[in-house]
Amino acid sequence: MNENLTSVHWSNLPADEQVQFWQDIDAGKQDGFLVASVKTLTRRQRGDHSTKPKCENPAWYRPEHYKKLSGELDHAYNRLVQKDKETGQVSLRMHVSRHPLYVAGRRKAGRKYGFRPERQRLLDALWPVLISFCDAGKHTVGMCISRLAKELSAKDSKGNVIPETEVTVSRLSRLIEEQVRFGVLGLAEERTWDRESRSWLPTYVYITLVGFQMLGVNVSKLTREQDKKLKTSAERDQLIREGVMNEYDEISPHTARKRWYSQKQREALHYRRKKGAERKRANRLIKLPVDARIHAMSAWIYKTMPPDEAYWCTSERLRVLAIQHLYQLDLALSPAEQT
Repeated sequence: MNENLTSVHWSNLPADEQVQFWQDIDAGKQDGFLVASVKTLTRRQRGDHSTKPKCENPAWYRPEHYKKLSGELDHAYNRLVQKDKETGQVSLRMHVSRHPLYVAGRRKAGRKYGFRPERQRLLDALWPVLISFCDAGKHTVGMCISRLAKELSAKDSKGNVIPETEVTVSRLSRLIEEQVRFGVLGLAEERTWDRESRSWLPTYVYITLVGFQMLGVNVSKLTREQDKKLKTSAERDQLIREGVMNEYDEISPHTARKRWYSQKQREALHYRRKKGAERKRANRLIKLPVDARIHAMSAWIYKTMPPDEAYWCTSERLRVLAIQHLYQLDLALSPAEQT
């Protein structure tokens, strides 16, 4: 048989050549069934850097001094985590990454294959944190993604995150975005860009009913507990005070989550604007001598102080407050300069 025909699929050959093709297959002279794959030439090159995550085996369990969860949230956490009664050691009872939901919804989430072992371990460690900090009424997780990454990261004896073995925010963000596509998590609100600080505002997630069903909780009992918590929620009380609803109306979880996220957004903006003003003030004061720094800070404190407090504030007290504020602005004065 001609050599130029070995790169052609056998079904495209004429009838007589197809017979000859299969005779060669039976005789062991031919072994090419399909068209030979041609490697696409690109300019992409594999870098020399390591693709291993910093934290390969993250783990998080609820500390002993934490208040015990109630209702179906406690049931969900106990399905995830088990404790040895003899040794007191805690370990995972349920590996969420092996749930059939992640196989059935794989194509819907944009995946062709299963999770890699590193992602499986991160996903298994994430769900105890989500359940532990989940609000019983809104089902929102009370930590933003960056705070969740800090919580999952390994820490030293002083409680500080070890940079070499931390769970990075980008890695956790990609995982949570994928969980949203699977339908087990949802975003409390769309991501918002802060033009002033040129960064994204904190992103919060909530656990959906699909996520709770995956954990095996009683959905009807969970819904009753949710309605009970929403009746005493701060968001409902605020709407009643504002006159938007009366005391007999019920608030939906979506409305409560929206109000809650708006409050979180305002707090984040207030904190960032405050830090931005402090940075500008620090950059302006750092160019001045020590006495001029204290004088400028004293004048600013006196101007922003409540009138009743400013009336009784002495110059010595004002100087102490100015030095304290300078320390907070990372303009620490040496002991010789404070006198």
